[in-house]
Amino acid sequence: MKVVLLFTVSVLLLAQKPAGMPGWVLSFADEFEGRELDLTKWSPRDPLRGANPLTSETVVGGQLHLASGAISTFGLFSQRAGRFEIRFRVAGSSGVRSGFHLLPLPPGPLPAIDVFEVAGDAPTRVLLGNRWGTEQTERSYGDSFDVPDLSAAFHTIAVEWEGERIAWFVDGKEKFRSVDGVPRQPVFLTIAGTLDIDYVRVYRRP
Repeated sequence: MKVVLLFTVSVLLLAQKPAGMPGWVLSFADEFEGRELDLTKWSPRDPLRGANPLTSETVVGGQLHLASGAISTFGLFSQRAGRFEIRFRVAGSSGVRSGFHLLPLPPGPLPAIDVFEVAGDAPTRVLLGNRWGTEQTERSYGDSFDVPDLSAAFHTIAVEWEGERIAWFVDGKEKFRSVDGVPRQPVFLTIAGTLDIDYVRVYRRP
């Protein structure tokens, strides 16, 4: 009986531990296993737009259910370069645009890496890209791509940012690459819109 119990506990602990990525070291992770948003990791606001209160219970069943507004790691976590990964599902079918963005420190609208943007009424089309310059001279490099229905099931989108290269991956397959406008400063994470989020993980090179 004790052997079975120990085996069960070990399996549960392994299931809760983020999977390793060869060649990467985990630097930030939220698996949303608690009962509320972890305020040691997230702030329920977008620092560029002021307060954005969440409108419903946010953490249930190991998932963050973001109904509106935004969350960010501003003041809590930032990193220059690395792998930034999210597993999510678009919630609802409204025209609300949802997205995961990497924004600079000190905070400002540019440069910004758009890990993804998707409209709730077009869940099979995703925008990937990055933007740089100033508000007067903004430049961007990005495109939209056909993807599996992001509202029908959970999918993983990740950015790998190394040196002068940024690459985007959807469910492990590279979709897009950019060598223009690569940020040179640390960035923080911002997630906004209407999403069910299974996890967010950030890695760095050893």
